[in-house]
Amino acid sequence: MNQHLQDISEIRSMMERSSKFISLSGLAGISAGSFALIGAFLAYNRILADNPTNDLDLSHNMPLIEYIFIDGLIVLILSLSFAMYFSIRNAKKKKAKIWDHTSQRLFVNMAVPLATGGLFCLILLNNAPHLIDAATLVFYGLALVNASKYTYEDVRYVGYIEIGLGLVCGFFSNWKLELLFWALGFGLVHIVYGLLMYRKYES
Repeated sequence: MNQHLQDISEIRSMMERSSKFISLSGLAGISAGSFALIGAFLAYNRILADNPTNDLDLSHNMPLIEYIFIDGLIVLILSLSFAMYFSIRNAKKKKAKIWDHTSQRLFVNMAVPLATGGLFCLILLNNAPHLIDAATLVFYGLALVNASKYTYEDVRYVGYIEIGLGLVCGFFSNWKLELLFWALGFGLVHIVYGLLMYRKYES
C-alpha cells in the first residue's frame, strides 16, 4: 500500500514538473519586496525634499522624474537578478531545468502584460502621471494572474491582491497615498508572499 502511494506521489510530482515552473523561490519574493520598500523610502525622501509643500508636479521637474525612473529601474534590476539567482539555485536543488517549454510560456505570459503596462505608463507620464503607481500595480497583477497557470496557484492570488491595490490606488491623487499603495503592493505583499511560499515549498 505504501509503495503504491509513493508511486502515485512520484507520478504526480513528475506531471507537475512537466506542466508547471516550480523553481520559483520564496526568497525571491522576500528580496524583491525588500528592494521595493527601500526604493519607495528613497523616492519618498527625494520627493519630500523637492516638494516641501506637498504640491507634486512631475511635468515641470525633470530631475525628479529622472531620479524616480532610475530608482525604479535599480529596484527592477536587483529584484530580477535575485529572482534569477534564487530560482536557479532552487532548480538545482530539485534537479529541474530552469529554461524549458514551461518556463518559456511563463516568461511570455508575464512579459506581454508587463510590456504593455510599461508602454501605457509612458503615455500616462505626459497625460496623467498620478496614475502611474496604480497602473504599475494593475498591470503587474494581470501579469501574475496570466502566468499563474504555469507555476504555483498561489501566484494567482497575489495577482488579485496587486490588481485590487492598484484599482484602489487609482482613486487617489495624493502622491503620499499613491506611494504607500505602491510600497504595499510591491514591498509588503511580496515579503509576506515570499515568507509563506518559502515555508510551504522550501523549508
